[in-house]
Amino acid sequence: MNVVLTGGSGFLGKHVQKACVASGVIPRALGRKDGDMRDPLVARRVLADAEVIVHLAADVGGVAYLAGRQAEAFHTNHRIGINVIQAACFHRCRRLILIGSPCSYGPDSRLPLVEKSLREGFPSGETGCYGLAKLVVSETAKLFCNARGVEAVTLIPGNIYGPSDHFECNRSHVVAAVLRRAVVSQLLGRETFSVWGNGSATRDFVYVDDVARTIAQTVTSAHHFSGDVLNIGSGSETSVRQLADLVAETVGGGIEPEFVEEELVGYTHRVLSNELARNVLGYHPKTSLCDGLFETLAWVRREGLDRSWLDAEVQESGQTLQLFGGSGLRRAA
Repeated sequence: MNVVLTGGSGFLGKHVQKACVASGVIPRALGRKDGDMRDPLVARRVLADAEVIVHLAADVGGVAYLAGRQAEAFHTNHRIGINVIQAACFHRCRRLILIGSPCSYGPDSRLPLVEKSLREGFPSGETGCYGLAKLVVSETAKLFCNARGVEAVTLIPGNIYGPSDHFECNRSHVVAAVLRRAVVSQLLGRETFSVWGNGSATRDFVYVDDVARTIAQTVTSAHHFSGDVLNIGSGSETSVRQLADLVAETVGGGIEPEFVEEELVGYTHRVLSNELARNVLGYHPKTSLCDGLFETLAWVRREGLDRSWLDAEVQESGQTLQLFGGSGLRRAA
């Protein structure tokens, strides 16, 4: 089976590659070096021999990243998505797997979010343009792929986190951002680390390997997809305050979160129902937030990212600092 991953060199893409290999499928991972997918001719060329396409490529980041580039986020993600759909239909590939976003749900959708609610509201706020692009691409795939005999399915993960995440200050999502600030504060011997908002906002945090494993399973699934949309979140609603407390326990050193209420938080409450994915795919997330944070921090320290973050902090502040211990890991209770 010829499986092609767009965005295969990205955060989620790296884990999907591993999950596919573990399932006996060797995918071909496309990255920026393979061409600009905003060009429809490039998309058609690089996807020419694909039997299954997993569309992971996206221009995305946390709420601050999207807030400053809403028009560009819509245009880029919509354009790439439409080009992938056109290529899939032109070459009549067997299956197209799109990765959606919980940002596609409207602000007034009932919790937990169920897939049919995507038609009941309009994405809004700082992340709304990105969510709208993903929603339009999903609806377009259902329309065009069904007409051309291509199976289409959209998988909507919750807030993904884990090893290889984006920890850049201008792009990271909430888990990566909070973890980085906590790690740096612990190394500097500080007592607190900053967390955006008042801590009451909620999210559905899902470990990257749980998502990647489900995507790999969808590649080989015997189920016939005809524009299906499936949530693949944890099914657990966790407040940012709960997250911050778990991060503090995991990092250690006695640090505590300090909430900055005037900063952006996006939607106030989010949690996904994963009942449909359980029924269709037998989906079952295996990794708790506690264990996922522990594994993520272990990876950060193995890669030496904690020290590079510290160096960046020192350079930015121009301070000469005495480093405190913190090389050990402590699993949160």
